[in-house]
Amino acid sequence: MYPGESIIEVGGYPALVRFEPGRAGSSLVVFITGGGVLARIAYGHPGGRACDFLAYWLHQEGFASLALSYPMGNAVFDRAYPDFSVVDWGEQSAEIIALHVKAHELPRRVIVMGWSMAGRIVEPITAALHRRDVEVELFVAMAASTPLPNLLPALSAMRPAASGLASVAGAYAEVLLANLQEQSRDAGHVILDPAMFSTQFMGDFPVRLAASAMRLSNGAFISDPLGDQHQTGAWRYSALPPLALITHEAKLDARHALMDRATWGFYVTQSLSEAHVLTQVKSPSALAPAKWARINDLIHAAPARLTMIMPGNHMFFVGEKGARSTVAALEELRTRMAALIAELAEATRP
Repeated sequence: MYPGESIIEVGGYPALVRFEPGRAGSSLVVFITGGGVLARIAYGHPGGRACDFLAYWLHQEGFASLALSYPMGNAVFDRAYPDFSVVDWGEQSAEIIALHVKAHELPRRVIVMGWSMAGRIVEPITAALHRRDVEVELFVAMAASTPLPNLLPALSAMRPAASGLASVAGAYAEVLLANLQEQSRDAGHVILDPAMFSTQFMGDFPVRLAASAMRLSNGAFISDPLGDQHQTGAWRYSALPPLALITHEAKLDARHALMDRATWGFYVTQSLSEAHVLTQVKSPSALAPAKWARINDLIHAAPARLTMIMPGNHMFFVGEKGARSTVAALEELRTRMAALIAELAEATRP
């Protein structure tokens, strides 16, 4: 355990948690980690350079921050939970967020940054927070998978470890290390020692969280696309929060570089149309042509407007330059989203 970390158990499942307060009245930014990597990737380790990580720059800008790690095969957890699901992930995260919002008297509108596999949590965490009277102001997908199943078909080759968890070794651990080492080269110093990253930051993970639409059954992983869609709420567009994307164009993470803007653009368009047009305009055919043209322009331009492309790779937010730029991108996306919602409200007003 690192200083400032704690284990919180929710619904029978533990989570590794690190909270840092912000300025009075500041919003809470929640970092949800991806597949097989502890949320330490957002705040670093004792003896490291704090400025190489997101939490430092969030604090510099006055935000309160909360980094959450679901139970995985790392020594900080005393056992494996191979049946932990996306719904469990959303409920656990929402309960911990709500506890911190109440305990620290924080605004009940939070920002969620979902990295990598954590893009799949967007609908479950939003719904679970809503039941706890907390809303998502903005969900920022960080080189993340959408709730759509099987976006990473190579993951279908994963095999269970003895624990029943999906093994990161032989799946993508080597690719993560290559991304980290490239970030270190760009920074001009070792951000995280590869051996430390492998032992203190990584672990095998529950397969139902993966963008592979599989579950554990009788000691083997089997395909479960319908169950996966139900877990992630892949088609529950009206339940989605405001969405934005931060991604990259790196060859080391080719699928996200090539696909993120299209897959998240689809969800951005669906969610904005549901929340800010179709529920607000009773009869689109009755709108003046100029108003309808304005709505079209706003919705069609929204995916690009709500996307920021960063230097770097799948770990673009690791290293001082990337971490600081990511927080700046977050603030810019908050501004863009607020402006877009105001413009849509004006365009749909009778």
